[in-house]
Amino acid sequence: MKIKVPYFDGFEVELADEVSRSDPTLMEFFNRNATDRLKDSRHIFNYYKDFHDAVGGEDWLDQEMGVVSDPKQIWMHVTPGPVFVEDGRGSDTSRYVVMEAECAWEEEHGLMMVWKDGKGLCKVGGYDGHVTNANAYADDTLDNIVYYASNKTFTTTKDE
Repeated sequence: MKIKVPYFDGFEVELADEVSRSDPTLMEFFNRNATDRLKDSRHIFNYYKDFHDAVGGEDWLDQEMGVVSDPKQIWMHVTPGPVFVEDGRGSDTSRYVVMEAECAWEEEHGLMMVWKDGKGLCKVGGYDGHVTNANAYADDTLDNIVYYASNKTFTTTKDE
């Protein structure tokens, strides 16, 4: 089933079959809008910059994408994808809205965006199946990290 996502200006994406449109976590996510997306730009932009830095993007990526210098421009290179809801793991009682998106800079792993309880963006990065960085690395000190970068200067947190 297709749904319009206000966070992406009403862009239609596929909703996983097992998720009800009336799921409270999903409904909370539908309260996110373009203003929220623009506030979240820094996380996605830093994922792009970290990838660019790691692969020597000036040699080939800049030719393919152009040079992205404004965090808000990064959205021109993101195509929203399927949405589903996952329960937290272990003692984590939160629920998470997960979107698998395509991004021009990282075609192999794409872009995974996760919203805790449908509210705040809590994780950005390549698709790895983990809803938080603390879960992905089995390290609770990473609970506040949204984008966990290879080059630590690009790491972002929820509180910035």
